[in-house]
Amino acid sequence: MNCHDVRENLIELLADTPDASALSDHVSKCKGCAQELESLRKTMSLLDEWEAPEPSPYFLTRLRANVKEANQERTPSLLLGWLRKPALAVSLATVLVAGGVMYQVLRPVGTPVLPQPGTAVGDLDSLDKNHDLFVNSDLLDEFAGLNQKQQQQPDE
Repeated sequence: MNCHDVRENLIELLADTPDASALSDHVSKCKGCAQELESLRKTMSLLDEWEAPEPSPYFLTRLRANVKEANQERTPSLLLGWLRKPALAVSLATVLVAGGVMYQVLRPVGTPVLPQPGTAVGDLDSLDKNHDLFVNSDLLDEFAGLNQKQQQQPDE
């Protein structure tokens, strides 16, 4: 064993545990560990002699007064204070569940919201619907051809 491991387990040597034989062998050979063990014994003996002081006779009286004052100062939150009352919390939960059920029952099914014409979404929707018409229209191709001829003629 090395000194570091022994110093971590010196308390076992003081407690006379069965595993302390290897520790006692090392302490008998190592002067530093023996000094550390002696220091630990002195500390433990000082702690055995120490007695806790008696509390003041008015300690409990003052403690109760402070606790009572703290309870009076603490006001419940007005916004969420009612949640601490079980009857109100259960009634709120019931109202929320009933509202959710009513929403599911009464909501209109299958009525899509149509975009208003003249808005950006409405214009894009109408262009999308008329895409095939614009692509397959020969009139647009002819018009595009005329524009190209008109652009070429002034250059001549």
